[in-house]
Amino acid sequence: MEDIILEPITIEEFKQEIYLYYLEIFPEEERKPIKQIESGYKKGYIKIIKIVNQNQLVGFMTLNRVKEKGYVILDYLAILPEYRNKQFGTEALKLLLKEERECKGIFVEIEKVGLGESEQENLIRQKRKAFYENVGFKELKFDLFLFDVIYTPLLFSNEQENEDIIIDSILEIYETITGKERIKKNCKIMKRLRFEEITKENIKIAAKTQYEIFPTSSAYVTYKTKVTGKNDHFYIGYIAYLEDEPIGVTGLYEIPEYSDTVWLSWFGLKEEYRKAGYGKQLLDYTIKIAKEYHKKYLRLYTFEMWNKEAQKFYKKNMDIDEYYFNEKEHKEIFEGKPKIFSISLCDEKVDFWNNKFINILADEASHEKGILMMKEDGII
Repeated sequence: MEDIILEPITIEEFKQEIYLYYLEIFPEEERKPIKQIESGYKKGYIKIIKIVNQNQLVGFMTLNRVKEKGYVILDYLAILPEYRNKQFGTEALKLLLKEERECKGIFVEIEKVGLGESEQENLIRQKRKAFYENVGFKELKFDLFLFDVIYTPLLFSNEQENEDIIIDSILEIYETITGKERIKKNCKIMKRLRFEEITKENIKIAAKTQYEIFPTSSAYVTYKTKVTGKNDHFYIGYIAYLEDEPIGVTGLYEIPEYSDTVWLSWFGLKEEYRKAGYGKQLLDYTIKIAKEYHKKYLRLYTFEMWNKEAQKFYKKNMDIDEYYFNEKEHKEIFEGKPKIFSISLCDEKVDFWNNKFINILADEASHEKGILMMKEDGII
């Protein structure tokens, strides 16, 4: 690998030598318009580099920067198909780190592991993450919700700075390259949520947070029977914190007759934290917990008429959905058009629920009692 070199090229050379490979290697949703690349190059914000070995093109990369010795974003790195699995990518990256040692650090974002549409896709993401970590990149303690995709940011740092400064510097590059208003609208910093199981010590925080999210319903009866050990069936609940602020709740319960399924209960975020990727983070954590109980499926019910935004979220993130009707339920329940959403927790494809009785009315009956108890205990 002594013959590998990184050779900066012009935008015209990119169009002539690289652009067809760029179209072939990167899917359409990951590509930038050629006019945007050309504009960034002419303004000095984008650097295009050929990876050459023994006078042969083996790959290419592009860098974004707005300050000479500030942070650099490694925007694209690709090895041509016939040269993959021969260490060219690793050696090119090591050489880049050496050549850019005077910058503050090199930043890259990868699609978050675990959120792929298949196990194969998640393995590819894990391999990509390991590739960067093996040469010294470190995962930062936040995610990026960028144009409706959640990314994990990794940084090879040449100097120590706190993450707030790093975030500001990276956003400055994004805004310069893509446009301030566009980034403001389409890029959100997602700090990692912290989760606490609901206990006697934090039950009032849990109840108050839940009531802020669902102001017409109370989970206090459910929470109280859980922490006092009076449940007649399985239930576990969690508070989601963003740093020290409680912003959401989630929970799992069981209907004893259906041993293959665990149900999602009291799942939600405060309004100001919605549509920023935190809901997916909350759901992923809940799915992780659900898998620990060795159930086949996770299911939930919600109402189409009264929870339209929730319907969109669940439709996007669960495997299947179906309307629910069972004559044992109170007829008023069906005015809201209840739907059941399901997702598999194992290798088996999830089955439809097919209207088996779930006793929604029993859940609804505890809400009023919970509100009265919250008033008695000084929570509201």
